[in-house]
Parts: sequence; structure tokens; C-alpha cells
Amino acid sequence: MTVTDELIGDYLGRLEAAARGLPPDRRAELVAEIREHIDTVLAQSPDRTEATVRTILDRLGTPEEIVQEAGVGLPETSPVRAATAAQASPRTRAGAYEIATVILLLIGGIVLPLLGWLIGAVLLWASARWTLRDKLIGTLVFPGGLVIPAYYLFFWGGMTTCDATGHCESSGTSVGTASTVLLVTLVGSLASAAYLLHRARRAGA
Repeated sequence: MTVTDELIGDYLGRLEAAARGLPPDRRAELVAEIREHIDTVLAQSPDRTEATVRTILDRLGTPEEIVQEAGVGLPETSPVRAATAAQASPRTRAGAYEIATVILLLIGGIVLPLLGWLIGAVLLWASARWTLRDKLIGTLVFPGGLVIPAYYLFFWGGMTTCDATGHCESSGTSVGTASTVLLVTLVGSLASAAYLLHRARRAGA
């Protein structure tokens, strides 16, 4: 059995276990539907690598989320509603570790120049909750977090020198350039932080 087969088998096994509160026929139908969906997407993919399979499963969502959607319409007292609610509850928020990591990545470089952001990056890569893709996004978009926007916000004007006639010239970055850099890095840093928190909630504890 290949690694990809093991990944799919493990995912379907978790799905069947999570769906134990559903009627047997509905549980079997749900597992069959998901298996068919995975096979169809794989057949349309150029390769069947581990990364491809992980991407497909990631887009499907967790087995608990699938079962929770399948249980919509069942009575509140139904075992599957109670079970999926209990399983989904830890996923509604990120833990203190993840929140601290994102904060350090975002503003750590301002509070502790360079060191604060580096600590956040180390915590990010040490966590098992985020995938490799998540860690690359958190590290590279944007390195230093809000340090660059803060720098341009306060120092974009640079130094101004004046000659004897009173004519002054600024050696710093122009307003237009500073504003563009500020906007891009600000949006990118905040989007990266929001993405990491979203992924942490989905990954669960």
C-alpha cells in the first residue's frame, strides 16, 4: 500500500468513525460519496503524489466537519449531532500558543526589534498544528510583520537638508513610495496573521 493509499484510507476511516451516530445506510452512503469524490479528483489530477492527496483532503475539510454537515436536519438529541458538536468545539478557537505565535509574528519585531519576530518564527515552525505551506506563508508574508509599515510610517520623510538660500531637499523615501510600501506590507501582514489563525482553528487541538 502506498503512502497516498494510506492517507486516503486513514481519512475514510476517521470519517466512518465520526459518522457512527448516523443511520448505517446514511453512513455507508456518505463514506462512498467522499471516496468517489476523492477518486474523481485524483483521476483529473496530473499526478497522484502525497502532496496532491493532502491538498484534496484539506479542501474537503475534516471528517468531523463533513459529518456535522451531513447531520443537518437530524434532531438535536441525535447522537451524531451531539458527537460532532463535541468534536468540533475544540476547533472553534486557536490556543494560547498559536495566538501568541501570531502576535509575535505580527508585532514582535516592534516590541523587541528583530528578536520578537524571530521568536514568533521559531514558535511557528515548532508547532505541529500548521502545515509546511502555512509556515512558509507565515514566515515569508511578510518577514518582520508590521515592522516595515511602522518604519515607513514614522521615518518615510528621511533627513531634510537646507542650503544657505533656504531651499530644502529630502533624502528620504517619497510619500507615494512610502504609502505603497505601507499599504502592501500592512495588508499582507494582517492577511497572513488572519490566515494562520484560521488554519489553527481548523487544525484543532
